[in-house]
Amino acid sequence: MIFVDAMIWVYNCDAEAPEYRNVNSWLEGKDGKGVIDSEEMLTNTVVVMEVIHNLRRRAQLPPELVYDYVLKMIVLKNLAAEPLDRNLLHAGIHMFERCYEYGIGGRDAAILATMLRRDVNTIATHDKNVLRMSHFHRIDPTHHAYQQSQFEAQKQ
Repeated sequence: MIFVDAMIWVYNCDAEAPEYRNVNSWLEGKDGKGVIDSEEMLTNTVVVMEVIHNLRRRAQLPPELVYDYVLKMIVLKNLAAEPLDRNLLHAGIHMFERCYEYGIGGRDAAILATMLRRDVNTIATHDKNVLRMSHFHRIDPTHHAYQQSQFEAQKQ
């Protein structure tokens, strides 16, 4: 299972983003060979709201496009979405303190707590602070085009 961070979803929706092509190639691929069709994925409600925020406020995409994209995202059969409940909030507070030295903020602490809760050790992200951490497997699909052989090798 892979936790897919907010900006990966944002870049995949915003065709004007410089990262769009690499992220889209990795996430959606060609002919159903992308991560979105081949892997179990995880997100949380904080990330979903961040996707909406970034697509509407920063990319300034129209609401119809944003909400259609997010609705398609959250109903993917292989995407689990964890709610931000009291237990996750509590775990996120502790994660924030454990990872403070890495520059991890509250949102990222909630992501890491979600990963811990679901025993997920892989994250797809473009967040430089998260990418600096070596506690789990990190994938940054923004810089390198997705290649099936590399991803399969990482799984073994």
